[in-house]
Amino acid sequence: MTNEVDAKTARERAKAIAEQRRAERRNRKRKCVVCGVEESDKTPLTAHPEGIGPACKDEVSCQNRRAAASRP
Repeated sequence: MTNEVDAKTARERAKAIAEQRRAERRNRKRKCVVCGVEESDKTPLTAHPEGIGPACKDEVSCQNRRAAASRP
């Protein structure tokens, strides 16, 4: 009987951990792979043409942010 109880509590704990990880993943902000800016209403992200991850929708402003970040 104790093995069944232990197995049940282990499954419930695993479910709680999985749900917590899913919630963290949903709430995490995505970042542009080119310039590193976080996604917002002002800077929406789309798929990068080369498939390397999310990238800014406006490529010109993305390149400007990247150039500004690389300046000393």
